[in-house]
Amino acid sequence: MISLTVAFLLSTVAFAQAPKPADVGAEPPATPEPPPVERLAPAPPSLGQLTVERLMALRTYKAQRLQVRAETEYRGSSVSSFTSMSYGHPHGLGTGVVVSENISTFRTWGVYRGPQRLSTPDFLHITGATARRDALVTDIRELRAKSTTWYASAGVGVVGVIAGLVGMSTAKDLSTYRAYNMVSLGGTMMTITGLFGASFPSAKAQRLYKYPGTTMSSDEANDLAHGANETLRQSLEIAPTEAWLLDLGATD
Repeated sequence: MISLTVAFLLSTVAFAQAPKPADVGAEPPATPEPPPVERLAPAPPSLGQLTVERLMALRTYKAQRLQVRAETEYRGSSVSSFTSMSYGHPHGLGTGVVVSENISTFRTWGVYRGPQRLSTPDFLHITGATARRDALVTDIRELRAKSTTWYASAGVGVVGVIAGLVGMSTAKDLSTYRAYNMVSLGGTMMTITGLFGASFPSAKAQRLYKYPGTTMSSDEANDLAHGANETLRQSLEIAPTEAWLLDLGATD
């Protein structure tokens, strides 16, 4: 009797600890949804489909568009000269002086076609300013012709210096020596005057050729560059949005 009671109690405890079956009509627990994956925004409809021909047109526009960029030039020299007296026995210790030239910076601007810097005549030719280009080229040629004339006179002076030195070395009397000495002195003065006179027109011609700011303002250059870029965009059939994106991300 006691054994039957104990068996009944054990079976009751086991039944109570057994897992209950899930309800037939119960819904499964909700599973949390994964976070949405971020994707790039689609290209604007105005850009169209990127084909090989369109890609080449975009690259051509990027390589040939005009830009006005600020520049910084460094002028001067960092060469140092050292002058010192002799030292040691029996002169004693000497003193030295170091002379150094400072380097100066100058702010300017230039026009670029892709990575290439353009000269002023080339820039005016590309933008279609033919009249201004012809007038500028005429001025540059006249200045270079003046510089060439002065250099020629300096060359004549060098010939006079050489002739005077040769005459002085072969002179047999004092009067002949003095005459050739005057020839050499005159050649020296003519050489110095020729080189000094040629420096001014040559430097001005170089400025007119290299620096557009000599003949126009940066606003005028920007207007010419924008007009040329618009003509290039239309010839390549590039949308304004595409050109704007290329100009916005320009790093050349």
